[in-house]
Amino acid sequence: MARQDRTNRTEAHAEAGEVVYAVEDNLGYLLNRAARLIAQMFSRRLQRHGVALAQWAILLFLYARDGQTQRELSRVVAIEPPTVARTIDRMVRDGLVRREPHPHDGRATRVRLTPHALALREELVAASMAGNQFAARVLSAEELETLKTLLRRVIDGLAADEDDHIPRRERLP
Repeated sequence: MARQDRTNRTEAHAEAGEVVYAVEDNLGYLLNRAARLIAQMFSRRLQRHGVALAQWAILLFLYARDGQTQRELSRVVAIEPPTVARTIDRMVRDGLVRREPHPHDGRATRVRLTPHALALREELVAASMAGNQFAARVLSAEELETLKTLLRRVIDGLAADEDDHIPRRERLP
């Protein structure tokens, strides 16, 4: 529906004394909907290479710095530790990563990329970049940079607010 049509409908409802709540203009809804559509698109692209979306998130950070611990990966991908552990279990099963003892912390294990994961790197990165380009195809380069800047500000604002309201013991490291 065109923005002007939504505005006219919203104003008509407001004049009638009705509570107006336009889902199409709700920031949370819009972000969630965009994120879900992008995730579905990425999932289809990654499946062609035998990689699940959750695995890609971990691979992405391991490609940047191999040998991170499960705890570090949980923090950077912003996923609960048990979920990351299960995802890594599947990645071990699929031959993408291996676990090895941490050299300085006997309780921790490091997650290392396998030769199979390293061989997939170029294809996966290319698929990811193509997916990003596809998702942003309706925006000019300037609009895309503005969108990314604004999203970073929203994320930073929410992360700062979250840190202020969560007791220290419940925060991720």
